[in-house]
Amino acid sequence: MYKLISLYFSLTISFLLIAFPLPVFPDSLDEILRLTYTSNRQLVLTRAHLAAQRDAIKIAASESGVMVSTAFTGSRDWNLNAGSLNDGYSGSLVGSYTLSDGKRSKNKIRLQKHVLSKANHELNDLEQRVLLATINSYLNVLRDQKFVALSNGNVAVLTRQFEEVRDRFSLGEVTRTDVAQAEAALASAKANLTAKEGALAITTELFLTQVGIVPRNLEPVITSFQLPKSIEKAKKRALKKHPRILSAKEQEKIADVAIDIAVGEKKPLINLKSSLTNGFSQSAGNYNSASIKIEGSFPIFNSGRIDNKVSQAESNLKAEQTNTNLVRRSVAEEISIAWSNLRVAEATIEARKRQVESSEIAYEGVVVEEKLGTRTTLNVINSEQALLDARTQLASAERDHLFAKFSVLAASGDLNVNFLGVKVAKTVSEVQQKEKSQLGPFESILKQIGLPIIE
Repeated sequence: MYKLISLYFSLTISFLLIAFPLPVFPDSLDEILRLTYTSNRQLVLTRAHLAAQRDAIKIAASESGVMVSTAFTGSRDWNLNAGSLNDGYSGSLVGSYTLSDGKRSKNKIRLQKHVLSKANHELNDLEQRVLLATINSYLNVLRDQKFVALSNGNVAVLTRQFEEVRDRFSLGEVTRTDVAQAEAALASAKANLTAKEGALAITTELFLTQVGIVPRNLEPVITSFQLPKSIEKAKKRALKKHPRILSAKEQEKIADVAIDIAVGEKKPLINLKSSLTNGFSQSAGNYNSASIKIEGSFPIFNSGRIDNKVSQAESNLKAEQTNTNLVRRSVAEEISIAWSNLRVAEATIEARKRQVESSEIAYEGVVVEEKLGTRTTLNVINSEQALLDARTQLASAERDHLFAKFSVLAASGDLNVNFLGVKVAKTVSEVQQKEKSQLGPFESILKQIGLPIIE
């Protein structure tokens, strides 16, 4: 009985879904960017590495803290000459603390913090590249969808024209040449439609690879962000906040800290060690002991190893400074190219709009003149093709103009979800980082040892 009820319920639901299909909601660019930002594999993997780098800072900090360990020993000794044996065991609590290491521990913490900061900037740069690639795929699909729609419209118009010419031929108003011209134009339009559908299939597949979903019903793109008013302002802004430049600067700091670490090896290393021991042996019975000592070492001669490490670190710093200048130049070049492409796209789109307007007027005039007998069928076909080409070029120009605007943002270092106004949920690593920053020292200790935190 239960199976029959389940089967009836399933059939009813299936019938309702077929009879009343759910509406297909359009996908906006913001929704696609939000999906890419949170689920792109490259971004997810990089964020995981970022979380690991935060742990590297903790590891570096723990090396300069107090170390406490225990040691246990148990033994049995046989005296073969005397025929006796001696059992013994002991347990020790050992502690150690670094009093001075030439600031090597602090510099290692600084180093790991700069590595984390560099990784953050690299993540921001990767986000820019992924978002720009997603926008490119989105705009390509929109463009090719419009191409297919225009080609479909062209096929419909030429089909109607061919039928009219064929009917007029049967009445003796036109010649067989006119019919052949109309039929050839229709065949060419169908071939063009097939090519446009193939191009749309390719861009759809690329969109699926980039985003992870099939583009069903994409909304037109409407931009609301403000671009820099001049190329000079764009360059000035990029030099301050572009992720690649900031990453190069952090690499400079890493190289600078590496010099301090190398110089620190010339300084003495002083450790404080203590131990508390309790043990038993048959010869001495129970015994307890405690000790505290200071150990130190100072490099006297190492065949120039430390000096060579310092020299190597200084050379690395000079190389990173040169690399930063190259990155600045590269970013400035990208802004110049993006800005030039934007200006060309703006001029092109205005020209294409005027071309479409003129082509529409010309097409309407040729159709009227053909009916009056002053134009031929071939003139109408050529005018229709010119109008299709103008509309196709306008659609391509609109796509290029939108992409040029986003490219200027990327070149300026502003292509991110915050600047675009895309609302995204915080990633797991960001939530964990915020939670840890809000914990006090006492709460942090409780969390580390697994005890509950009472609010």
